[in-house]
Order: sequence, then structure tokens, then C-alpha cells
Amino acid sequence: MKQRRIITLCILIFLVAAGIIIYRNMQPRLLAIDPVIVMSGDLVNIAGRNLGKKEGELLLDNVPLPSQAILFWSPFLINFRMPSNYDSAVVRVKTGLGVSNPLMVALASKVPSKAENNLIQQHNPSITSIKPSTNAQIGKLIELRGSHFGMPEEESAVLFSKVPIISTLEAIDADNFARVESISLLVDKWNDSYIAAYVPDGTENGYVLVRTRNGLSNAFPISISRNPGRLSRGDSVTYTLKDTLVVHIAASLPDGRVSFILSKPPVTQYQSTMATIEAGADHLRAETAVWQEFRLGAADARLGRIELQRRLIIDVCEITADITIGTLQPLGTKPPAFLSPYLAEDALVPSTNPSIISAALSMKKKEKNPFRQIMLATQWTFSNIKLKQEKQSFGDDPIDALKSKAGGIRSLVLINCALLRALNIPAIPVAGFLVTEDMRLIPHYWSEYYLIGIGWIPFDPALAIGMIPSGFRPVFSNRSNYYQGIDNKHIAMARGYQLLPSIPAEAQKKSKIPWSLFEYDEVAHGLSYTSTWNPPILLSTTIQ
Repeated sequence: MKQRRIITLCILIFLVAAGIIIYRNMQPRLLAIDPVIVMSGDLVNIAGRNLGKKEGELLLDNVPLPSQAILFWSPFLINFRMPSNYDSAVVRVKTGLGVSNPLMVALASKVPSKAENNLIQQHNPSITSIKPSTNAQIGKLIELRGSHFGMPEEESAVLFSKVPIISTLEAIDADNFARVESISLLVDKWNDSYIAAYVPDGTENGYVLVRTRNGLSNAFPISISRNPGRLSRGDSVTYTLKDTLVVHIAASLPDGRVSFILSKPPVTQYQSTMATIEAGADHLRAETAVWQEFRLGAADARLGRIELQRRLIIDVCEITADITIGTLQPLGTKPPAFLSPYLAEDALVPSTNPSIISAALSMKKKEKNPFRQIMLATQWTFSNIKLKQEKQSFGDDPIDALKSKAGGIRSLVLINCALLRALNIPAIPVAGFLVTEDMRLIPHYWSEYYLIGIGWIPFDPALAIGMIPSGFRPVFSNRSNYYQGIDNKHIAMARGYQLLPSIPAEAQKKSKIPWSLFEYDEVAHGLSYTSTWNPPILLSTTIQ
């Protein structure tokens, strides 16, 4: 009996302790105020936890703020307008579960300054409305109205949350936000009180904020329509590759030089990358987001053999689109400016070729739905152009393939992209590797297309049509799934046409590697050399 009482007492103590812990974890807690120093009437953001789904009380020096001064209330974020009758105030939040910890806010006009003449008035940007704030769509314009947005400049951007719940504390975290720079093609208009911007890929239900050199705006809620469909991420794999280029310089004129352009694996919705130089870093002369230029000169001739080596860590995830085909609409005659480069002909994609135009016109008469046009274009390409898997080289040209009715996978993918662009469907080619079961890398090409309401969707036309490279085993059991996604065995090395460094007319340029989309990989002037581009070696894989 005594033992039973002791057990009962222990259970009661445990339950009380657990209740206290749960209660404390459910109490409101403030994490940050932004800005801390404000002007009267400015918008103030409070980030925290357990702030309540319904509006509670916002206490300034233990006095409840009038409800009309509170603009937005969520469990993680509160926006309010600073009243004029405070020099500074202790801010707390009161809900049915208790009162939060305190934080301080102060009026800028009451903050001491060493040199009053040097006090420069700076205002945080403020969003007062977004249209539409509900049922917005990826790829469509939204309008932001407010104040102190400034003019387009490098520091300014609109931030769209990529995760459903965020706080202003996390606004600088690129993993949580899609950042649209004020000077990018995704921005249609930007002035001090008005911004029109296209909703970028990856945006989720959450918030929109504006950042300028003066600070961060209030967070304005937004919801995204998924009627056309949405992208879903699957399992990811991290690949570690060794990339090596060996150069032997035989002779050089006094001003002789040779440049090697190495692609940097692209960052996409299905891939993140990190590249480090392990040998030859002193030869790096220029770098962009998509390529690195290594340059050798006459002084390097005495070295004879020079090795450039990189380590590439690439995380690839499976990604598929759940497309509601019946809701899709054609892009229209006036596409957004940010899609224009992917509708026009360029040095890679011959979208104005007469054969391409003729085929596209025929498809438009049969089918108006964009996704069904994508399937028709792929079927036309692989039915009219014979795939020669052995023809996997830098000389694989789509124009030649159209004339001869035969080509390698590079040509067929570029022809397929050309057809999509001629059909007014934005498309971009991708070059890279397929990973085999025995951990080999096979040079390969695939594509991405764009659908309003969903964004960029990667797809592999060869695998979708059943043309499987020797040695590769598709991950998707249903090959048609490759029309609307790719597996985590695709490693992208280059994406779309890229402008490369300008070269003198007398220089000689070469294209030497089959896993590149560049116009040239090498350019030499007044220097005799040989080069060996070793295929990247897969060092390790890690399944996430």
C-alpha cells in the first residue's frame, strides 16, 4: 500500500512538472524588434514564438496599445505603428497563456546624438498593401504599395518566403527567402512608393518584405495559388567530384597566353553546389556566377606541365511537378521580360530555323495546351532525328542534325528546346552527367521549361521518350514521369547560353569537352600547348 502511494505521488509530481514545462513552452516569447529605434508613426516588427493566432494585448510600459495601431498579428509576427506619446517603452505581449519577456523600443528623436547636425533621417521601407495578396501565382505580377522603397539599387530587393512560416530574424537567410533584386528582370517597376514584381520560383504561402540600404520593411502576408500545380522535392544525394585539367606548354611568344573556361555547376531548385580550387588557384583571372577563367602566359612555359584541379560538392534532389494540365494557359503574345531570353534564338538554340518553325506551326494547329505541346515537341524531335549515342562530342551541332536527320543527345536536346521556344514555351538546355549504378558519370543533356503558376520544371526528353543511355538505369519506373521532373542521378554542369570573355580576332578558340554548353572552352594567342580535360571523377556520394 505504501509503495502504491509513493508511485502515485511520483506520477503526480511528474505530471505537475510536465505541465509546468508545457505551460512555459506555450507562453509568448519575444525574440526581436525591428527597428529598435524608430520615428513616431513608423511600422515596427516584433518576431517571437507563441504570440497567439488571435490578437491578444500588446503592452507598452504595461499599457495596452489601441487595437487600431496593430496592423498584423500572427503566432510568429506582429506589426504595429509606433505611437507618439512615448520616448521609449518596454514592450510585452499578453495572451491567454501569460505575459512575454520584455524588449525595448525607443523614438529616434529622443535618442542622444553626439553631433546633432550630422543626424541623417533614415526611414525603413513600409508596405501598406499588396495586390493580389491572396491567390497570387508564380510568374505573375504583384503590386506593392507603401513608402520609402527608394530607387532601384544594388542593396534593394523584394523578399518572398520560401518556407511557410518565417520571422524577420530570418530575413537575411537565403534558405528561407527568394530574393528578387530591384534591378533584375523580375522587377517591372520600382519607385519610392510602388513596386511591381513577378513572383519568383519557390515562393510559398508566407510573407513578402522589402529590404533597402535603410533596413527591412514590415512583413506582409501573401498566399500562393496552386491551381496550375506545384513542384515537390524528393530524396537528395550529395556528390563529391574531382575535376582535373592538365596543360603542357611547349613554347610561347613574349605576349603569348591561353585561357581555359571552366563551368561552375549551376544552382537551381534541384541542385546546390560548392566549388573549391585545389590546384592552380594562382592562375585564376576572372570569375562569374557560372564560369571561371584560368589564364596561362609566357612565364608559365618554363613550368612545362601545369595542373588545374577543382573539388565540386553538388547536392542534387529529385524534383517532380504535379501539373493540373486542364488549367494551363498559353503564355500569350506579351510574355514577361524575365522570360524573353528563353523564348528567343541564341547561339545554342536555333528556334528560328525554318524546319523548327514549320514543325511548331503544325503542332499549334493540333494542340493549344502547353504541356501537351511539350510532349508533341519531344515526340517530333526523337521521331524525325535519329539519335546516335556514339556521337557525343563538342562538334554535335543541331543545325547539322536537322539537315542530316541524325545527331547526338546534345543536338536533339537543343532542337527540342528550339521547338518549345517556337511554341512560345520558355525553355533552357542543361548539360551535365548521369550517375550510373556503378558510380560512373555519363555526359548527358536535358532541359527545363517554364509554366506560369509553377515555374521552371526540369525534364529529360530522352528518358521520357525511352532513349536510355547505355549503362544508365532510370530511377522513375514510369518513363513519362521524366516529362515533369528529374531524379537525383542528374548532375548539372552548365545551364543555358552564357556570354564568355571577349577575345581578340587573331586568337584561336576551341570547344573540347562534351559536358559543356559554352561557345568555347579554350582560347589561345601566341602560345603552343596541349591540354587534357579529364572527365570528372566521382569520389563519394551521401544520401540525405
